[in-house]
This record gives sequence, C-alpha cells and structure tokens, in this order.
Amino acid sequence: MKIASTWLASFTLLASTGVLAAETKLPAPIEALQKQGFELKGEFKAPGDHQGYAMQYQGQGTTVYLTPDKQHAIMGNMVDAGGKNLSDAQVEKWVYAPMAKEMWQKLEKNHWIAAGKADAPRIVYAFADPYCPYCTQFWQSAQPWLKSGKVQLRVLMVGMLRPDSAQKAAAIMMADDPAKTLADYENSQGKMALKKPEAIKPDINEALKNNLALMDELGGNATPSIYYLNDSGRLQQHQGLPDAETLQTIMGGKP
Repeated sequence: MKIASTWLASFTLLASTGVLAAETKLPAPIEALQKQGFELKGEFKAPGDHQGYAMQYQGQGTTVYLTPDKQHAIMGNMVDAGGKNLSDAQVEKWVYAPMAKEMWQKLEKNHWIAAGKADAPRIVYAFADPYCPYCTQFWQSAQPWLKSGKVQLRVLMVGMLRPDSAQKAAAIMMADDPAKTLADYENSQGKMALKKPEAIKPDINEALKNNLALMDELGGNATPSIYYLNDSGRLQQHQGLPDAETLQTIMGGKP
C-alpha cells in the first residue's frame, strides 16, 4: 500500500505540473512570431530588466526582446555602452550550437567512406559526385593531411551531375573494399573504369537518396560540399574547390 500511495502521489504531482505547464502562455508578440514561422529556441534575462528570446527562422538565428508591457517586442541585436553585441552569445548558445550538433550527428549517421586514420583529431565531411573533377582535386589536395594522420576525410557519395552518376557512385559503395575503390578512382583522376551495377542494392539506393537529401538540407548546391567544425565547435560549410588558404582552415592548419 505504501508503494502504491507514493506512486499515486507522484503521478498526481506530475499531472498537476503538466496542467500548469499547459496553462503557461507565451507573451502575445512571441506567439505572433511563432505563427509567422519563427521557432522559439530559448529564453534568457537581458540587461535593463528585459526578457529575451532566441528564435530561428529559415536556418537563421535572431534575438527578440520583450517590452515591459509585454505587448510589444523588438527584434535585433542588443549592444552595451561600449558597442559590444550582447545578442551574438545568446544566438550561438540557443540556435547555432544545437543546430551544429544536430547536423553533425546527421552527417555521422549517413553513409560515408572514410579516408585517413580513424583516430585523427579532425574530421571533414565532403559530398562528392563521381563525375566531379573538383571533388578529385579536393581529394588530392587533402592527401598530406590524411597521410600525416591529422585529418580523416569522410566522403558521402551522391549522384547528381549526370544520369548515370548514381550508378557510378553505387559501384564504389558496393565494392568489396569501398575505401580502396574510392582511393583508386580518385587517384586515377576519375579515369579508372568502374563496373556500373545493373541494379543498385536497395540499401545503397536508399543511402544515395539520404545523402542527397542531407546535402540539400545543409544548403549544399555544388560538389564538393565540405563540412567541418571550427575551434568553437560551430559547423562550417564550403562549396566547391577551396583555395590553398581555405584548405588550411578546413583542415585545421598545416599538414
């Protein structure tokens, strides 16, 4: 009986808490923004006794500050007397950091082929099409970092440039040793003949679709589409072949 009573009391408390949470309404200006498509990501206390809200719209973060009457809100950056932007830290905390973590986890879960040491301190993802000459150039440019053990490159194959791109990508992904096949193909500058499968295995076909969908979700519109985390853990993107200076930034320094 005692256990049952304790369970019932706990359930009643949880139910009451749920009712209170359901009855708690956001200020009207914030609800109005939500109806316009803004997503509320976090709340915080701002200087000047203002209530602040971090919101996201179409992948971009912003801050919104509620006026004392709670009937109006001001959208934009707050600065202090020295001109320091006080909003950036809130947007980073509530919008961009969680977004980077979520997108990075999606990259980790998708189908990729690794080149370089598994314990490399830096990971770089690249979406690549078998017909993309810039993907081949990026592959060759990345070799010093891969050989030094500083970077592991994870290539997500996509089929987008030509009608048979998916078949060539599948030929690499369905090989007995995909990593070796990819390396041989890229080292041949795309000249190595690939035996294109008559039928793509269902799991590989699904992986190709998922890779292309993720590339689109991340805003990639060209190959190679390159993604990495900077020193602050913020997800960074580069479209196309990087120049020498950008390449060092992507790889985290010199080889």
